[in-house]
Amino acid sequence: MMKKKSLVWQNCSETELKIKIGEWLQDRSPHISLQDTLILLEGEMGSGKSTWVRALLGHLVPTQLSQGSPTFPLVQTYHAAIGAFPIYHIDFYRLKSEHELYDSGIEEQIEEQGALACVEWPSLFPEFFNFWTSESTGLNRKKKVCLVQITPGLADDRRDYHIREI
Repeated sequence: MMKKKSLVWQNCSETELKIKIGEWLQDRSPHISLQDTLILLEGEMGSGKSTWVRALLGHLVPTQLSQGSPTFPLVQTYHAAIGAFPIYHIDFYRLKSEHELYDSGIEEQIEEQGALACVEWPSLFPEFFNFWTSESTGLNRKKKVCLVQITPGLADDRRDYHIREI
C-alpha cells in the first residue's frame, strides 16, 4: 500500500506552479493515475484555484487552452491527451443550495468512474463532500481524493499550496 502524501509549495509564482505540478504528476506516474481522482480546491476568492487547474490542464491537455473559470457554466469538460479520460473543472461558487447542486447533475461528473474532477469551493457543501473528505470512508470511496488549499504567498503574485491526499 502506497503512503499518502502531503506537500507544501511555498511562495510560488504561476510559472513555478506549472513546474511543481509537472513534477507532482511525474512523481505519481505511472503508478498512480489521475483517473478516478477528485481534487478539491479551497482558497479565498481570487486565490488561484482556477490558476491551479489551468496549470494542471497544461500538462494533461497541452494542445487545448483552458476555457477559463467555470463560475457561470459551472462545468468545463476536457479530455486528457494520454488515456483520453474526461476531466471536469467544476466551480460551485454560484450554487446556493444542495438542491441546486443535485438539480445541476454535477454529482454525476464528480462520481463518474475513470474521470478526474477538479472542484472549486467544495466547502460550500460540507454535507455532500463529507463522504469524500472523511478519512474513515477511504476504503468505501471509488476515487482517490486530493485536497489543495491555497493561501497568499509573500507577494501579490505568489501563493502557498498545501496538497494532501486523503
